[in-house]
Amino acid sequence: MKIRLHICRLLVLACLSVLTLLSPCVAKADLNDSLSGRLAYLKEHEDDKQAIKDVAFLYLNLGNYEEAKKYGRRLLDMGSSTGDRDFCELYGRIVIGSSMLDEDADECFRQLEEARLIANATGNLDALVSIDNSFGAYYLLGQNDAYTSAAYYYEALEKAKELNDTRRYGIILSNLSGAYLLMKDVSGRRLAEEAHEIAEKRGDPIPLYYAKSALTHFCLLADSLDQAGRLIAEIEDLHRQGEFGGEPNLYLVKGLLADKRGDTRSAYRNYTLAMEHFRESDASEVSATYLAYARLLRRDGHLKSAIEVLEQGLVHARSAEMKVHAPELMKELVYSYRDAGDYRKALDYSLACQALQDSVFTLSRERTLHENRIRHEIYANERLIDEQRMELMATRHRMILLAVCVAAAVALVLLVYFNYRKKDRLYRAIVLQNKEYMAREQMLVERLERAREQEGPQAQASQALADDGGRSRINSLMPSFTSLMIEQKVFCDPAITVGKAAEMLGTNRTYLSKAINESTGKTFTQIVNDYRIREAIAQISDLETDKPLKQICSDVGFSSLSTFYSSFQSITGMTPARYRSQLKEI
Repeated sequence: MKIRLHICRLLVLACLSVLTLLSPCVAKADLNDSLSGRLAYLKEHEDDKQAIKDVAFLYLNLGNYEEAKKYGRRLLDMGSSTGDRDFCELYGRIVIGSSMLDEDADECFRQLEEARLIANATGNLDALVSIDNSFGAYYLLGQNDAYTSAAYYYEALEKAKELNDTRRYGIILSNLSGAYLLMKDVSGRRLAEEAHEIAEKRGDPIPLYYAKSALTHFCLLADSLDQAGRLIAEIEDLHRQGEFGGEPNLYLVKGLLADKRGDTRSAYRNYTLAMEHFRESDASEVSATYLAYARLLRRDGHLKSAIEVLEQGLVHARSAEMKVHAPELMKELVYSYRDAGDYRKALDYSLACQALQDSVFTLSRERTLHENRIRHEIYANERLIDEQRMELMATRHRMILLAVCVAAAVALVLLVYFNYRKKDRLYRAIVLQNKEYMAREQMLVERLERAREQEGPQAQASQALADDGGRSRINSLMPSFTSLMIEQKVFCDPAITVGKAAEMLGTNRTYLSKAINESTGKTFTQIVNDYRIREAIAQISDLETDKPLKQICSDVGFSSLSTFYSSFQSITGMTPARYRSQLKEI
């Protein structure tokens, strides 16, 4: 009877593999409807990574692993082309790893482990829940290691609790209860009851279906036959409503219940119905049915038929690599041959069973070493990828910095050129303005001379000296002062002072200073320097003579070259040398 219960537990575990997925749990018909809608959307939005992920997980829920892998690889290709590791590569590897549980255990482990690295690096708890849950299924269904499986399921539970994801929390509880069934630990019943309660509150058909299945096996284990019967009836209702496609498992559970109740005829009928649906069963369900059926035959004394069923089941288990069912089938063969009196065959199968269990232990150690080697390779590759990524980022930063420097240099050159052109235009305008000013000044001098010739020297002198104490006298000083500066060029005398100039005009320094200030707003020194700079401009403009600037400085009355330069620049906006250069260009 214990062997039968163990078979049932294994069957439930095989059914629970679908619960490793991420997409919402709905009935099969609803899953197909959701899939059709997402595929229609994806035709118009081919680059929508979320839609691709949804389609991949819907195919996983429907058990169509080939299509799931196709969309998982599509996510991986998108991640490679766009550099999106945090979503595309992460979920692509989760899908591919979950799809290869029964196909390639090494590739399943490698894909999930690489997904774990990405999820840990980004702190993606949502992905880590699925990865830990998938690892739980990997060790439970693929490696027959319930203890390691339970450890991963507990990790997934903690993360689901942190995310406050009640739906997946209930799913993982169902999976964890399956691990407890494999360990023959009845304390797992509490987990199955909690999963059942969560599924009922949420009204999710698929989690509720598998939670009831797990709880049924715990009830059978504890001989709670009435509760087991009620649960089986509820499972049948869910099966009819949701199109779950689990007929072999349902018939097997009904057969076990009938067997426990002593209803041998009903047990045989249900085992037969389960065998008639072998095409719809997975390898675990087939082996479990063979084992339960043979156990009942042996108990009823049909030893020859029991041995034939067990031999057939063992062939199937070996071809399907059922690591758990093979030892159980061998043990039952030992009992059957013993009861039939064929002790030699019983001893042979007993030794074979012991050798198989020893090899399982050896394979378990080898698997651990192999998995550690795969982890090391993945971590080494990840470090290499990180180093290459850092080098690429450093190269990009250097290129960006170089581009910024080049752009800044170009901008600086353009700014300097712009300022140069602006100053150049300004200097040209100043030079042209000075040339026009000099031409007008020359014209004014000529007119003044003609006027003086017409009026005579007596009229000019009387006008200059009239009204000594009045304002008219102050105003009349300026024409005389201007004439003194332009005609006699007294400013060329470095020692000229306001007193000397007043004496030359027959007045005093006070009147002259006042006249200059009121007429020009400048001091005597400032107006003299203005005349000196005008004369300097005139001499610089004589390009044929090309007199040295130092000589011009002395000729126009400056005793200091620095004073000449500063005065020239303050008036013209450029140095004497620059003025000459601009003039030559013009």
